[in-house]
Amino acid sequence: MKLYNRNGILYIYLNGVRKSSGLKDTKENRKLLENHHKRDEFYKKFDVNLEAKTVIEFCREVLNEKEKKLQPTSMTQYYSLFKSKIIPFFDKKHPQEITPLMLKNWYSTFTDRSTLNACVNSILKPAFELAIIENCIKSSPFIVSFPTLKSDYEMNPFNLEEIKLILDNAEGWFKNFLGIAFFTGMRTGEILALEWKDINLADGTISINKTQTMGLNKRPKSKSSVREIDILSQCEIFLKNQQRINGLGKNLFKAERRDGKIYGSCTLKYQWEKLLKKCNLKYRNIYQTRHSFASNMLSNKEDIFWVSKMLGHKNPNITLEKYSKYIKSNRTKKQPLWIQKTMFLYKIDTVVLSDIDSIEIHK
Repeated sequence: MKLYNRNGILYIYLNGVRKSSGLKDTKENRKLLENHHKRDEFYKKFDVNLEAKTVIEFCREVLNEKEKKLQPTSMTQYYSLFKSKIIPFFDKKHPQEITPLMLKNWYSTFTDRSTLNACVNSILKPAFELAIIENCIKSSPFIVSFPTLKSDYEMNPFNLEEIKLILDNAEGWFKNFLGIAFFTGMRTGEILALEWKDINLADGTISINKTQTMGLNKRPKSKSSVREIDILSQCEIFLKNQQRINGLGKNLFKAERRDGKIYGSCTLKYQWEKLLKKCNLKYRNIYQTRHSFASNMLSNKEDIFWVSKMLGHKNPNITLEKYSKYIKSNRTKKQPLWIQKTMFLYKIDTVVLSDIDSIEIHK
């Protein structure tokens, strides 16, 4: 609760609501209001339900729902974020107490975007949606943009030697997942959402029409993301290997358990970190598999229109804008044609001149 003076009258700010007390701004009245605010009647005046759920209680409901769909390894990481990042800030607070300014200050405590994104989009936003459904709040305070933070998605693709090292050391379903990722350029969410009906080995195509977000399959955000891509011969090997593992199931990457849960992003992160340590490679986000596909294909002079379609970009200009610098760095230096012709003529002249017995030099 905050008290402030407005034209000599004490106003009270509580739970996002400002109301006049009708009292003059004096020491006695301030003390009266400060003592009075502890009473239930005072809270009722401001529509504060003391028995309403807290932010933490709503978050626990969200996590309980996630447990029904996600792997234990995924839930372990969600609970880790919940305990280390969410509880310390939101403990004992009600949804109606949270303001955009408070969230902005909380955002500033994060050092990387992926952790902040997981806390907000996977736990807190769904929790506040529940609070709206239960009439605890009328709108969500999550209108504040994320601050500029270091992103795990900055381009740092793997070269062919590194890709071979990674795939040689990977095992089981995760090896097949990475093989598909490295040789299609698909987003991780798109691969996790794949069903066997999307794979046409006879025609050599994959139909991409959904993506996995927060453990649930959803329609891709853009029209260009809905696409049909080619199955390269390298990719076909991993698809067939995965078919031997769970070809009878609906999803390509369904967990090998009776509950039939689908692998999630947290499971991938855990497996990915472990694999990179095994390969003695510096950590890079698993999204680099997509960047690796694009940069390696373009550096080998594959058609830009084909690469753009494989990636699901709206047009080839987007592909060029993103990956042009990697094309230059991966290709060997190439002299312009006119320079090559000039050098060729120079060599011919040199040969001719060398056959001449005597050369007159003019000074």
